[in-house]
Amino acid sequence: MKRAQRAQRTALRVLQQNNVTGLPVPVREIAENHAHIFYEDVDDEISGMLIPLSPPRDGKAWAIVVNRNHAKTRQLFTLAHELGHLLLHGYTTPHADRGYKLRYRNSKSAGGNVLEEIEANQFAAELLMPEDLLLARVADCGLEYVPAGDDDDDPRLTRLARDLKVSRQALAIRLSNLLA
Repeated sequence: MKRAQRAQRTALRVLQQNNVTGLPVPVREIAENHAHIFYEDVDDEISGMLIPLSPPRDGKAWAIVVNRNHAKTRQLFTLAHELGHLLLHGYTTPHADRGYKLRYRNSKSAGGNVLEEIEANQFAAELLMPEDLLLARVADCGLEYVPAGDDDDDPRLTRLARDLKVSRQALAIRLSNLLA
């Protein structure tokens, strides 16, 4: 199975298991079923980390650490992204952006060139903006295309991004992939 399909199927399974039928998706509540969540002051280059707990606590073997200094929309995407790593990649060692001992992310992975990072991003996009629910909302608000470029100030896109608790950029990327 291709990585994109695996990411999508895993996200859809998580949404079904959590009875998600509307937007915005309660990502924090979903993630708390799988890991302990911590919001910490960390280096600005670090968005999030996935750290094994030894011994496990409350039946959870992992902690997801999210940079509390990043925008709320970024924090939510990071939380979904790290959950994707947890559910898809079977790590046994810590996974982090720069500045952590093991499984470094570098400028290549931040650019989406490492397959695991691409897959975790696809998982996060599907979890935060499930295709069927998103396309229904797009139709409701009358968006028929993805506005081109950052200079387009379509208030419908801005309002939809705010309602979904995602960045305008993440929404535009997701829609460009779905409506292409």
